[in-house]
Amino acid sequence: MACCVITALVMNRLIKACDVFDFRLVHIKYNDDERGSCAPIESEEGTNFGMCRISIDGMTCGACVSSVTKELESLHGVFRVGVSLALGRASVSYDPTFTGSKQLLEAIRGIGYDATLGERSINETIERLRQSQELEQLRVAISSASICATIILALEYLEILSVFDTSPPVVPRTQKLVLLCLAFRVQIWDAWSIHLRAWTGKSRQTATMDTLLSISLLLGICLTTIQSPLQTSSDARYYVSSGSFLTVIILAGKYLEAILRKESNSNLAALYELQTETEIYWFSQSKVAVPGSLLKKGDDILIQPQATIPCDCYILDGSSAINESNITGESLPVVKDVGDFLLAGTKNLSRQLRVIVCKDQSESSLAKIIEGIVTATEQRSEDTEPLGVVMRGFVFGVIFLAGVAFTRKMYQSRHLNMVACFTVACERATTVLAAACPCGIGLATPSAAMAGVDAAYAQGVLLSGGIRTMEALQKATHVVMDKTGTLTQGRLYVTSFQFDESLRLNRKLCHRLLAAAEVDEARIHPVAKAVFKWALSNADLTSTSMSRTRNFTQVLGKGVKCEVNAHSDEWISVHVGTPRFLEENQIVIPQCASRNNSSASMVYFAFDKRYGGRLYVQDTLRQEACYVVDALLKHGLQVTMLTGDTAMEAERISSTLKIPVLGSRALPSDKMQYVKDLQQQGHRVVMVGDGMNDSLAQAAADVGICISLAQDCFSGAGSAVIVSGNLTSVASLFSISKQVVAQAKLNIWWALIYNIVAISIAMGLFEEWGVCITASTAGSMMAFSSISVLSMSLYLRHRLRSESSLPT
Repeated sequence: MACCVITALVMNRLIKACDVFDFRLVHIKYNDDERGSCAPIESEEGTNFGMCRISIDGMTCGACVSSVTKELESLHGVFRVGVSLALGRASVSYDPTFTGSKQLLEAIRGIGYDATLGERSINETIERLRQSQELEQLRVAISSASICATIILALEYLEILSVFDTSPPVVPRTQKLVLLCLAFRVQIWDAWSIHLRAWTGKSRQTATMDTLLSISLLLGICLTTIQSPLQTSSDARYYVSSGSFLTVIILAGKYLEAILRKESNSNLAALYELQTETEIYWFSQSKVAVPGSLLKKGDDILIQPQATIPCDCYILDGSSAINESNITGESLPVVKDVGDFLLAGTKNLSRQLRVIVCKDQSESSLAKIIEGIVTATEQRSEDTEPLGVVMRGFVFGVIFLAGVAFTRKMYQSRHLNMVACFTVACERATTVLAAACPCGIGLATPSAAMAGVDAAYAQGVLLSGGIRTMEALQKATHVVMDKTGTLTQGRLYVTSFQFDESLRLNRKLCHRLLAAAEVDEARIHPVAKAVFKWALSNADLTSTSMSRTRNFTQVLGKGVKCEVNAHSDEWISVHVGTPRFLEENQIVIPQCASRNNSSASMVYFAFDKRYGGRLYVQDTLRQEACYVVDALLKHGLQVTMLTGDTAMEAERISSTLKIPVLGSRALPSDKMQYVKDLQQQGHRVVMVGDGMNDSLAQAAADVGICISLAQDCFSGAGSAVIVSGNLTSVASLFSISKQVVAQAKLNIWWALIYNIVAISIAMGLFEEWGVCITASTAGSMMAFSSISVLSMSLYLRHRLRSESSLPT
């Protein structure tokens, strides 16, 4: 009995501490008036591929995730299933020919979970990540159970200390009835959420940890009920108090686990909160006010100082310091000027800006970052997939072992009377059921992966591939790096320009045409950005916004072409790109203009199929490039450079970094072939690039890492995105991946061994050596299993975030 009270007291102190010190690693204060909107469901009806999102209620542990995943994967036509326990969400890819969203919902509901098509609103998602409802319910249940359990304990000790031997027989019977009612209140009413989750949906094919807890509590209350009329009051009340404190301990353990889950999800919740801003913005021309959620692509708006950037946009007028720490992890403000790109979710600090929206809020970089992190939580480790089999059979295995322990104890206690024999056997079975915890096993990999994803994001890296990307990085042998924008600054600037003498168009109009043609490409390629900024700064945009375009075509690695609305009814075709690109479009380049005697790269342009001139753009090597290459070499990796630039420029960079050139003048298809050739030689390849021209190679590589340059976080096909644009994050990523994969394996082995030892002790296998536990102690051990796994993963996150991989 003493151990029950002491355990409950210790857990109560822990809960108080957690309530007082409500830590949040990212603390951002936002408006109280929040709005929510349901994210659209992605689907492609009538095709051979469909995608849908399903919100699921009732999942509480890894066994639940395993159950839902198994049920959905068993449906004919389902390609891939990703289930996030943190968000209560399933993402399903399927063939609409064989199955549909209705069948998916029926499958989930058939195993006892509530499922609705579509995603929760932003506010609902935030509340789920904060564990608000669950924490409040557990707080009330613990308070009620603690009071009742204390009353039960006090009544027991009052009888022990009583000296009134002449009391009438009705007093013990009345006291016994009061104790029994209190026990029912604690073990049935206060633990109702556990029983409800355990027995809702009779057709559920896989039991969960709540099933074990519910059976153990029900077994305890049944034992108390049977004991009361048959044994003396003191014998009967012994399990009343033990069962009641067992309930308190189980609820307290769940509360601590919920707090740790809340802490694990705190950064993701903070990102969602960035989407709940209710600030009002003004159209620059009409001065009409509009909420950020209603802004559309092409809107010309004013952003006031201290306002949050509502959507991805470009600056048309003004200059200001921008705080990008929420998105890129960069702690110092960055000064942005005309033509610069602004990420949604960042904050304008100093001056008013006039901007043009280039993406709706639902399609912004912030929305994609959040989706990338959530997708990472749905990824499963290839190395730990056999654990799914263990998880699905774990609970039934524990129930079987509880039956074995019951039978064994009945046999060992055959010298006692029938009631006593049955009592000790039930206590042993209850102890086994309370000691086991499949949650620790189920949380082992996801909690470590979430720690890695969070630590990587703190350094400006978005790991949308989750644990699988980190495993692949640990096994990598060869790193292929793009040059422009990756090893170099990627901040190209136009050093000089030459307009053709025969060009008859007004120069201001030429600048407007070039700016309009490159506005979309500028988000994803540094050369296009340099051309766009140069053209925009020289264009006359005081009275009108960007000119409209149509028939836009992008040819990877070559250039862009489109038609631009020059005047009311006049459309002019514009070609911008390499000499080969212009020649392929039947545009003649003068022989004198095709020569390049400088180290700068040249960009050619033409209007209405006539050569218009060329621009000289130049770049410089990143300061951190040498450090990153050295760090990768120290990791035992081979590093090579692959570029679409000239051989002369490639040789200049490679000689500085002392790495070989894998290829130059490489088109996107050529880069992909280089990667495949390395894979055929037995290499595990990581492709690091910065734009769409690297996307084919990134998709072919084992891991694709995209340097976003803060323009478009999903411009390439990378499973890891360097949102901050800091190249040192590439080296950090390898270090993070190594530690996360090691921690995931440690968590798994710890949880497995812990459960084996706990169940063995609970079954009484070590009684000969004096090692035995009660049901209440077993309940504490059950809670400690998942709490220890979450604590180790949280410590990993803290350690990774505190480590600095920047060169000194």
